[in-house]
Amino acid sequence: MDNSIIGIGIALGVSFFILYTRKKKWMNEKKVWLICVGLLAFRIFGFLYSKSEFRNDKVMYFGFCVPIVYWIFDRLFKKISENIHKRDFILFLRYSDEINDGLGAKNPHVKDSDKLFSFGLLIIIVATLFIGIKIL
Repeated sequence: MDNSIIGIGIALGVSFFILYTRKKKWMNEKKVWLICVGLLAFRIFGFLYSKSEFRNDKVMYFGFCVPIVYWIFDRLFKKISENIHKRDFILFLRYSDEINDGLGAKNPHVKDSDKLFSFGLLIIIVATLFIGIKIL
């Protein structure tokens, strides 16, 4: 198995897990920071001290950086939303617990900025990964 698949899986899996569980009571900011910093530390030490045959597979190590990039933008968007609406933004993505995603459902409580922040985070997760793959 190609090691880059592990990095891509970690990048997408952890980032989307944090995205969809960010307002759960059991998922507090401290846990997310620990997860993100832990993955970043694993990436740094893994890249610096790995065997030479794994060093060439930079995509795997880059994948461990994506969750912290996502989390920084999530906190930034949260702060902007709190300044605008006096609340955290509503995740406007399918299967989110914060909206009604049924057929023909209306969500009058969702503002345009909520949609912008939601799709922005989605694009940031995927674009960060693709930029890393392209550069490395």
